[in-house]
Parts: sequence; C-alpha cells; structure tokens
Amino acid sequence: MSYLTRATAPVAPPADVADLLQRFRLTLPGLLTDSNPKLNKGDGRAVILHHLPAGALGAAINPGTPGSIPARSYLPGLAALAEAEGLTAAALAHNGCPWASNGCGGAGGGCLVWAGHGGLSPGVVAEARGRRTLAMLADPAAYGRAVLWAIAWHHRRAAAAGQRLAVRLRGTDEGPAMGWHRLRVTVSHAETVRLSQRFGFHTVTADGPSGGATLADLAGHAVTFYDYSKAHPVTGPLSLTAQAAAGWDVTASLRADAADAAGRAVLALRAGFRLAVPVAIKKGQPLPQRLTLRSEAGAVTVPCVDGDAHDHRYRDPAGVAVILRAKRARGADPAVAAPFFLSAPASPAPGDRFRSLLADGEAVLSW
Repeated sequence: MSYLTRATAPVAPPADVADLLQRFRLTLPGLLTDSNPKLNKGDGRAVILHHLPAGALGAAINPGTPGSIPARSYLPGLAALAEAEGLTAAALAHNGCPWASNGCGGAGGGCLVWAGHGGLSPGVVAEARGRRTLAMLADPAAYGRAVLWAIAWHHRRAAAAGQRLAVRLRGTDEGPAMGWHRLRVTVSHAETVRLSQRFGFHTVTADGPSGGATLADLAGHAVTFYDYSKAHPVTGPLSLTAQAAAGWDVTASLRADAADAAGRAVLALRAGFRLAVPVAIKKGQPLPQRLTLRSEAGAVTVPCVDGDAHDHRYRDPAGVAVILRAKRARGADPAVAAPFFLSAPASPAPGDRFRSLLADGEAVLSW
C-alpha cells in the first residue's frame, strides 16, 4: 500500500455516485457483502454483490404477489421507491437471470438467494437487494462506478491484512443487461487521485471520448474477478468465453432441469470451464469422485471437487465438476425446486454409480 494512503482522507465519491447511493439508501461499505460464511472459508478475502434474481424484483413490487414467505412476497417499501424513481415499468420487466430454468428461478424455485439470511428476515434482506437492483436499473454506469469505489473500500481492508481481494459480482443474478464484463464506466483524473489517497487503490483515468473502461480494465490489476454463470451459450458477447476473455474467472453452472442441460454442460467442460453441479446430497454424506455427462453433443467424464469447502473457485483446476450439496431455499415448492438438483442415492458408498436422467441426456455420479 502506498505511503501516501491516508485512512482519514475524505471518501468523496463523485457527485452522481453519491446521489445514486443516497436515493436508494445504499452505502459504499454495504454495497458488497463480505460476511457470507462461505466466502470466508479457506485463504483470502472475497466480497459478493447480491441483487434480486430472475423476475423477483417485479414480483416484489406487485401487490398481487402471493409469496410463500415474507421475503418472496410483495414489499411495499420497495414498490414505493420504484414508483418514486419512475422505475416501476423497468422493474416489472426486469429479468436478472435470462438463462434461469424453472427449478431455480420460477415461483417456488430453489434459487439460493432465498437460503440463509435471504429467506429469514421479514423482507429486510430482500428489500436491500431490491434497492441495489433498482439503482442498477436507474443508472448502470453510475452504479458500476459505485461498485468500483466499493471494491476500492474493501481492497484497502484486504491489503492491510496482506491479502488480495476477490470480487464476485454475479452473486444472485447475471448483472446488467450487457453483462458486468462489458459494462464501461468513466473515471476522472480527480477520482483516481482520491481512490489512491484514501484506499491505496491505483487505477487509470477513463474519461472523455474513450467511452470509459471495463471494471476488469480498471481494477483487474488489484483484485480477482470470479463468478458462476448460467450463460446459455459458450460463445458470443454474453457467453462464458466472452466473460473469460474480459478478465473473469468463470465457472459454468449446470441448469439441471433445462431442456438442453447435458448438451450445454458438455460443451462448457470441453471448452475448459469448471461446471458447478448442484446435487441432492445431504451434509455429511460423501461426495462423488467423478461425473460423466452424456448427450447428443457427446460424453465427458471429469473429476469432482467439493464446492462447499470454500467459494474461491479460481483456485480450482479447470475442467472439473464443482459439487454443491442441496441447500434449503426457504419458501421453495419441493415439486418445483427438486429438479434444480441432480438426484443422488440416499446413502452413497464407494463404488456406487448413480444415474440422473436429464431431458437431453444423463448424468452418472461415481463414488
């Protein structure tokens, strides 16, 4: 950290960033979450950005939403904020997870945004995530710059502990419509000076006719960007490959109940990506050692790693299956949420092989 860094230097984010945070009752330290227990497993420090997933923002501002728990229900405070900011129509139309399957994103689905604190409180956590989502819709570029300042705030704490900060922005959705890896933000010279003096965070000026720069261009030298992504295509501007090329360490997520789940997963693994695989295995039960996927796209067998041991996926080798045990999403309808996970034997043992049939193929778990 630079000797010029002063913890007492004014934070002083740009006026439009400060205004956006004030309007949506957000703060720089609280914009990114660093208290998730899984983030703190293993070595290193990580932060995550939580929004409302899929169409949950629209449901939260719709008075007719019959949520199964308060967090999944109508949130009048959020509805009033959307109305006051002229964002009601945008919020109702917003889909934060364009590649979600019914088992994860539908009404009663098993999305993990409703696990842990997200499903416990009477809408407090859900409303905070909704306010972040509204702020992103209101001004994506200013919101992106607010995220940059929040990254700098957490970077200083990590650097003081001798650690490199890891940042996960697709915590519960896929981010802005153009994708976090494509969002361009402007940074003035005055901002770069303040970021350096206050947080020891050195970035470059990205202003004027340049159209700004991506977050990876601005912060990738200082932090590690990583994410899980259900991005449907392996190639294309919003794809897994595009995210990786833009400086993200990305792990593909299996959409277990999607019509093309096996085929897309085979393509992702063949392209060298890890594959996150949610499996209905109880805590304490042994994890499979290998996963075989078969589809019209072919077959592939890969080793498995424990995805619950930590969340620092960038430390895992490429081309592995990251096994995530089933977790309770509060208010989920078992009939809807169950297909979100691959099925598994009740008490797996070494030598077991278990087949889960997918719409376009099958998965074979081997212990």
